[in-house]
Amino acid sequence: MTVLDAHTHMSGSPHDFLAMMDASGVDRALVFTLDGLYVDPAPYNDRLAEFCAADPVRLIPFCSVHPRYPGAVPELRRCVTQLGMRGLKLHPWAQCLSLLDSSLDGIGQELERFNVPVVFHDGTPPNSSPLQIAEFARRHARVPVILGHGGLHDLWKEAVYAAERYPNIYLTPSSMPMHGFRWALARLPIERFVFGSDAGLGDLYWQPFQLAKVRSLHLRPDEEALILGGNAERMLARSGGCTAAFRG
Repeated sequence: MTVLDAHTHMSGSPHDFLAMMDASGVDRALVFTLDGLYVDPAPYNDRLAEFCAADPVRLIPFCSVHPRYPGAVPELRRCVTQLGMRGLKLHPWAQCLSLLDSSLDGIGQELERFNVPVVFHDGTPPNSSPLQIAEFARRHARVPVILGHGGLHDLWKEAVYAAERYPNIYLTPSSMPMHGFRWALARLPIERFVFGSDAGLGDLYWQPFQLAKVRSLHLRPDEEALILGGNAERMLARSGGCTAAFRG
């Protein structure tokens, strides 16, 4: 079974990052930049590409752009077609970005064009509530939309309601409380969950702790395998033929 962490942040050196993954038993990871959310993202996307090039099989870069800044769509296109990035990370709360902003439409159309997913920070209003993000999912129904925190501790029910409403929404449940995680599993297909830990921002224990939460549910082996990697791997495979950089 492949374990894929669908929510990590570039930190330290690639060697140290891979060592963290090895210690946790994580095979592959989606890796995001952080500083690129706040300023011109291009140099940070370049740095992320270089970071992930240390092990391009295990480290999968997701770029960042700011939709309201000039050049956001060309930067997304550059990251996908030239840097081989496999998706996009947006943080509407930190980027002060309304999901009703028309600047997001160009981003959504570009994601549809390349068939790549977007991970949203969610769970912290304003701007990042799951139902606000669901409006983007409604307008761009062909784009896989991952709620990177599953609503966090306060809006997890709203995250489930959003996923029930739109089939292109997926939940990263590791930031949900355990009773919320169980409630979500009772209402949504197992194929709508992807594991993510937010590793790279906190202490090293965070990744194994979030893995333990999934395993403590004692799901069937095939269900656990889908959450811990299978669903994310299938999502990435949809975009695998978009550019020469993806074909390998």
